[in-house]
Amino acid sequence: MRVEESLASLGLNEKQAKVYVALLQLGRSSAYVIATKSGLKKPTTYVILDELIEKGLVLKVPRMRKQLYEAKSPEEFFAIAEERLVVAKKILPELMAMTKGEEAKVRSMFFEGIAGAKQALGYHMKEMQDQEIVGFYASSHDAPQEFLDLAFEWCDEIEKRNMHVRGIAPVHESLRAWSDRYARKNFNFKFVSFEQYSATISIDVGDTFVRIIAFRGLQSVIIENPDVARTVKQIFEMVWNMLPEQKSPSPFHDDTETRLK
Repeated sequence: MRVEESLASLGLNEKQAKVYVALLQLGRSSAYVIATKSGLKKPTTYVILDELIEKGLVLKVPRMRKQLYEAKSPEEFFAIAEERLVVAKKILPELMAMTKGEEAKVRSMFFEGIAGAKQALGYHMKEMQDQEIVGFYASSHDAPQEFLDLAFEWCDEIEKRNMHVRGIAPVHESLRAWSDRYARKNFNFKFVSFEQYSATISIDVGDTFVRIIAFRGLQSVIIENPDVARTVKQIFEMVWNMLPEQKSPSPFHDDTETRLK
């Protein structure tokens, strides 16, 4: 069975499979090079790349003069479709052989729009079961409502997976809607004045990654590297330890004495 045919059983059509395989073989490449390798026309290749980005299988490489694309590793592909692992395992060795070179020591992934923000917020969620995320969280006055709805869903997933969030945030009226969240046992926040911290970008740290989400324009970046994650977490811990303990879990209801169960 050809690799492209096997990928079709995982939800890719023929053209999507050709582009994904070509990108695995090439490594980071432009749409023109991918089109040449896959045998597809350039306009078609752009359409297919957008489809694969939507599926979470291809990423845009940020901060390049020429737009480059990068395929997610085959292991991540199979994690997305783990209910079909019986089929996927048959082609895993062949796909891995197509991957060109070693992975970069620091891997960055760029996401745009609400769909991209959803991908960024869901990054490593499964691997973070029962673990802690720490971060600097911004006021939400610049965030569109659809992102706020997505952020509330992310909080629900945090609780579902018994994860914990320890964060630093500004005292701002836009965060009043989050008061009940701050009081729940999975969330532990310290607050500073808006004059001290008025960022519109949130930065948080997981097990091996740093996530940056800019509310204006909804652009998100994931930096995947244990050393980078450890460094940013150390910075967070220094700031956290310098701030006083909070009398209340939320600055918007100081009469709260105990956390909600």
